[in-house]
Amino acid sequence: MPAVQTEREKRAVMVPTFKGNGRLDITPEQLEAMKDTLHTDHGLVLQGAVHAATAANPYTDEAGDRQRNIALRLLVELAPQNALEHLLIQQLIATDAASSLCLGIGSNTENNPDARRKYMALACQFQGLQVRQIEALAKLRTGGRQHVTVEHVTVEAGGQAIVGAVTQAPVGGGGDSGRN
Repeated sequence: MPAVQTEREKRAVMVPTFKGNGRLDITPEQLEAMKDTLHTDHGLVLQGAVHAATAANPYTDEAGDRQRNIALRLLVELAPQNALEHLLIQQLIATDAASSLCLGIGSNTENNPDARRKYMALACQFQGLQVRQIEALAKLRTGGRQHVTVEHVTVEAGGQAIVGAVTQAPVGGGGDSGRN
């Protein structure tokens, strides 16, 4: 009995790959899947999406191809739903690449200690930016609505359950009862 592929595994097969010094290897099926994922059939838009997802990688060797493949997989996994999400996801992917590059330079013990500290500080800044980008994407996708899940509530007879912020009045009352 053949193994059943998950949706994620099916999508992963449909992502084109970089093989050999930045050359993109893409089948007609993968091209159709990318068109579907990016909600466009315009060749220049697709080319721009692939370029933007991979442009932050300065390497042209096999390691660079691996990083470009990761960027394309991120693009497909995050699946932008509109132009604004597409721009934000491209920025997020570039920020991730910049952070990784700075971490690599900053952790290399052969580099000057001052330069290492500066690159590690830059990596931290990029990671902070990445968190804000992820939060912005989540807010964009949920319309800014927050969702509260109450997993377990026990209410005894005559009691009331309250969901939300509850504050206690200051000592001595503080309410407006008795005021005229």
